[in-house]
Amino acid sequence: MTLDERAYWVALVQFRSFGAVRMGRLMRHFGSGKRAFEASALEFTEAGIEPAIASRFLQSRIHIDPESLMRELDVQGVQAITLLDDIYPPLLKEIYDPPAVLFLRGALPDPARRHLAVVGSRKASDYGIRVTQELVKLLAEAGVVIVSGLAYGIDAIAHDTTLNAEGSTIAILGSGVDDKSIYPSAHRALAARILASGGALLSEFPLGTNPLKQNFPFRNRIIAGISNGTLVVEAALKSGSLITARCAMEVGRDVYAVPGSIHADTSQGPHNLIKLGATPVTSVQDIFGLETPQPIESSYQPRGEEETAVWSRLTTMPVHIDEIIRATQFPPHKAASTLTMLEIKGAVRHHGGNFYTRSS
Repeated sequence: MTLDERAYWVALVQFRSFGAVRMGRLMRHFGSGKRAFEASALEFTEAGIEPAIASRFLQSRIHIDPESLMRELDVQGVQAITLLDDIYPPLLKEIYDPPAVLFLRGALPDPARRHLAVVGSRKASDYGIRVTQELVKLLAEAGVVIVSGLAYGIDAIAHDTTLNAEGSTIAILGSGVDDKSIYPSAHRALAARILASGGALLSEFPLGTNPLKQNFPFRNRIIAGISNGTLVVEAALKSGSLITARCAMEVGRDVYAVPGSIHADTSQGPHNLIKLGATPVTSVQDIFGLETPQPIESSYQPRGEEETAVWSRLTTMPVHIDEIIRATQFPPHKAASTLTMLEIKGAVRHHGGNFYTRSS
């Protein structure tokens, strides 16, 4: 594709009313960005664009300069990728309304590598944080590309853990990818680390786009669409994370959910997904069939049959007390008292919600 053609597609997406579906119509009908950009009202109608929207674009067109837009992309170090390009993420092409243009900073990993979206609550619990760190570390070390949305909570933890494990991560934004538009602004440093590690910032929104509330459901479909599967760690019943999971289900991708306490609001989303057919995750082996973590080395030696039985059920991944009770066949009070004693000795860590791991 010539630079001129790319410039016209970039110019067309500046007009927000076109959106992904209408841009798809323009691409199919015209095949050429220049032809689409210079089309008449009648030609837009023939392409399936509503007359009122076509009329508004014709009024706006005189204020859009394709060449200036491309110069600004160059200055910002941003690459425009169109749906017609070979380097467009192949999995993303499979969704109902793939973005006509993607704005990229950094480099996209090899699409042949497995990509996993990791999403969840912005107000992650200690349990959610620990589970995300444990799972993502193992996934990143196994070469899985971690995809998330740079938001507070689970998103940021997923990106940060991947970077610490020297893995690959992609942040999908609901704003422009230029420094001034990155949201939340508190995560600009995290975004810079992602780029420095060889990762990517990706968005369908042009430079300078503010993080409007209505942008994020569109962002979420890209997170799901670019990934082989989606993992939801913690989420309320009405949350953006469940939008991401539903988008994944709609295109036949794997959905994974981490169970939690039945009393926690942030467990309701994952539990509902499990009812709908999502795979419950109790170890990393549940995701893409990766190997389960081995019990961590510890200098502690359990004493007696009760401690040994409980200790043998614990690894680096949080385990609920109910699972320990089922495995050991101990009465609940015996399992609880044994765990408490191990915690007092510093051998076990309690993560809230009756989840436990060995202390590291």
